[in-house]
Amino acid sequence: DYFGQYGKINKIVLNRSQTTSGDPRRASASAYVTFFHKEDTLACILALDGFFMDGRNIRASYGTSKYCSAFIKNVRCNNPECTYLHEMGSVEDTFTKQEIQAGYVTSGRDVLARQQQIVREQQAL
Repeated sequence: DYFGQYGKINKIVLNRSQTTSGDPRRASASAYVTFFHKEDTLACILALDGFFMDGRNIRASYGTSKYCSAFIKNVRCNNPECTYLHEMGSVEDTFTKQEIQAGYVTSGRDVLARQQQIVREQQAL
């Protein structure tokens, strides 16, 4: 319900880590949320990244997606539950492994800035 305020959700995966020390302050959880619309994803990231809840800092960022092996082989994917990509990603949504590793695209604000830069470049042509 909480993430649903940002848009229609396609899938949520929750992970909770258990601490071996028994200290609840060291416990953490993560949620991998997939929205139907990328604009909703960005709205959620911008709203939550850096937000404090219950004395804890929330980090929100884009995840990475992989291409479906069937798509790569140019054959039909027979898995109706497949969560991998079945079409080429748009330029503004595509990042190199080096850009991600270098930390250039760690937050929604980074992605928003890059998307705006690409739009400006396309308008200048």
